[in-house]
Amino acid sequence: MNSFSRYAVYFSPPEESDLFKFASSWLGWDAQNAKKIFHPNFKDLVFDITELIKKQSCYGFHGTLKPPFALAETKNANELKAAILELSQSTRKFEIPAVSLQLLNGFAAIVATNENNEIKNLAKKCVQELDIFRQPESLEKAQKRRSVGLSQYEEFNLQRWGYPYVMDSFRFHLTLTRRLNTKESKNVMEVLASELTDILNTALPVRDICLFGESDSSGNFQIIQRFPLLD
Repeated sequence: MNSFSRYAVYFSPPEESDLFKFASSWLGWDAQNAKKIFHPNFKDLVFDITELIKKQSCYGFHGTLKPPFALAETKNANELKAAILELSQSTRKFEIPAVSLQLLNGFAAIVATNENNEIKNLAKKCVQELDIFRQPESLEKAQKRRSVGLSQYEEFNLQRWGYPYVMDSFRFHLTLTRRLNTKESKNVMEVLASELTDILNTALPVRDICLFGESDSSGNFQIIQRFPLLD
């Protein structure tokens, strides 16, 4: 039986969707089935794909709702699942009308083309209602987050919620690469744009939320369970 050192609540497209299939192959990790998969041959990509995605790969293809956390000592995984189920059953399914490929702080990512309050509110609910399950961050980890330079509001979030980029600092995104330099970004964005043109030409349905776990054995995050939202 697998055990997990950390948990996270993410959005991830349905396993059967073209977006999930492409992104999982790009990252080389299928989080739904917890297995490595081969990268396709992207003939126009001039950089080593394994180097471009080496950190992102272990998280699987996802949009963060509640960032990774160690489980509080007084809580267990079954209690966490019950709380996520309750949260999911108080939230209706919705769609993000348009998504697009963008360079976000140097990272290639799929983002909501326009600000979407429904995904933002869902992320807020996850952060707030599931906070009792989060073990506080160590001082060392908090200091590492501060090293990039945080605003006053981000510092408040770090102290209150354990992560700077939540609540009003949240921006929905599904990351596909590490931070790219100028030369890399031009080539990578061209390749991704070509591959994703048809896939992104539609609304992105949000039909469920996923509990991910960081496997002690592989070190990768995998989907433990999907929790459907209300019709």
